[in-house]
Amino acid sequence: MGVKATFILDEEIMEKGRTLVREKRFKSMNAFVEKAIKDELAVLGREEIKKALLEASKDPLFLADIKEIERDFADSDFEKVEK
Repeated sequence: MGVKATFILDEEIMEKGRTLVREKRFKSMNAFVEKAIKDELAVLGREEIKKALLEASKDPLFLADIKEIERDFADSDFEKVEK
């Protein structure tokens, strides 16, 4: 269930949204605003993941774990599966 909220938007953004609704690209202004927010949250989430990966790539303990895992599985690609 949705939550009612009130926002003040830039006039130009509002008009572009209304145009998209008139063109039937969105069923309503609410759908337009909700999609815009979801898209921005997804971008921010990806940025957080990239930041965490960058930090991990500088962590000696994390890098040592990766090397250990690579060694553990180095031969697994060549093992035969018995049927």
